[in-house]
Amino acid sequence: MLTRMAFICMGLRVSKYRKEVEALWAMPENDRNNELDRLLRKNRPLNAAAEEVTSLEKLFSSPPLSKRALREQDSQGRGKKAGRFGRHTAGTTGEPNHVSLCRSELGRMLGVRDYCFRHYGLKLGQREARLWGRPEAGMKSWVKNFILNRHVFHPVGPDANNEMAGLLDWKPDYLYGYASLLLDAAQILETMDIEFVPPKCVICTAESILPAQKAYIARVFKAPVAEEYGATEFDVIAFECTEGHRHLVNPWVLVENSGDNGCLVTDVSRTSQSLVRYELGDSIELELSECIRLGAPEVISHLEGRSINRFAYLSRNEKFHALEFARAVDRYQSQSGEVFGFTVHQYRYGCFVLETSSDPKKGIQDLSDFIVEYLDGVVGVRVEITPENEKIVAEPTAKKGYFIQAMEPDHDG
Repeated sequence: MLTRMAFICMGLRVSKYRKEVEALWAMPENDRNNELDRLLRKNRPLNAAAEEVTSLEKLFSSPPLSKRALREQDSQGRGKKAGRFGRHTAGTTGEPNHVSLCRSELGRMLGVRDYCFRHYGLKLGQREARLWGRPEAGMKSWVKNFILNRHVFHPVGPDANNEMAGLLDWKPDYLYGYASLLLDAAQILETMDIEFVPPKCVICTAESILPAQKAYIARVFKAPVAEEYGATEFDVIAFECTEGHRHLVNPWVLVENSGDNGCLVTDVSRTSQSLVRYELGDSIELELSECIRLGAPEVISHLEGRSINRFAYLSRNEKFHALEFARAVDRYQSQSGEVFGFTVHQYRYGCFVLETSSDPKKGIQDLSDFIVEYLDGVVGVRVEITPENEKIVAEPTAKKGYFIQAMEPDHDG
């Protein structure tokens, strides 16, 4: 298989790490904790106080690490070694970050993903139909998707039915994407009189989904629906088993519900960056289950964040995914070399208010104009963006989203 061969050529030992995942979850908890202690003594990551963490006891007494503190840590070269692979978060909490990974770290992430997929009879590298926030174009995207055996579909707008027909004609082994787009796709498919080969699984990510919506998608696509919870910094954190439990699945990643600081995540295997009790920005509830089908007995019973404020509206019937604001600001910051927090508010159709934590070097109006041009190229409509003179007030105990949908439910524009 091309994808697996590409991983091998890149030095990404996916099968090796998948087997390690299986072995670690098969261990008694005390033995697994001893292995995590061993890794901490070896890697000696730094916590938010710039102190070495060499045991689980020291880890759980460490202060939380904010996204801002991680950026400062990286800029000062603390707790960081050279990473061959880079990831850049889109800043869905208004605070984008760069993620650095070495081969073994990326290999572990892929091993965890392969472990989850095999629970549904899939293997990493099989045919994926990805439903994402926008259609992809360009040679770089084409090559990446070809190697990953992936086709990206965007079943929105006047070509939605043709997109769905193309998706079904490709006969994917599984579907993967935003819950909102998968729901839209299911609604389109239900109106189509067409025979198709059902996928082995439909995987919802990035957004929460209601049980009734999951049941609907499963019925229309004739396939089980699994929820994935993750983050760019860690990839898959939790994955739903066939019994409906969202198990923690990465044995090297520790997850805590800290109340005021929300979800705290630590990767004890990471050497390219020190991520110790990292504030992910979501609010979760963890509980113990008796289910042993997948990963840890700890499961995410409740998740807040990434479930609201998903769409920006041009009119009552026209919308686009609010992630495009994050993509636009991410591109602006990549080009300008600066980083700042941001939030976009919507009060009327096609009109938005932009606020930032600090003024961009060229001014907030320059950023507003950039977003308008970017969205014009993506959604084909020039929206109105008004810069807000007031700066974002930091709220350390609350998540500040990058988009706030503030229109009244019956707003008529």
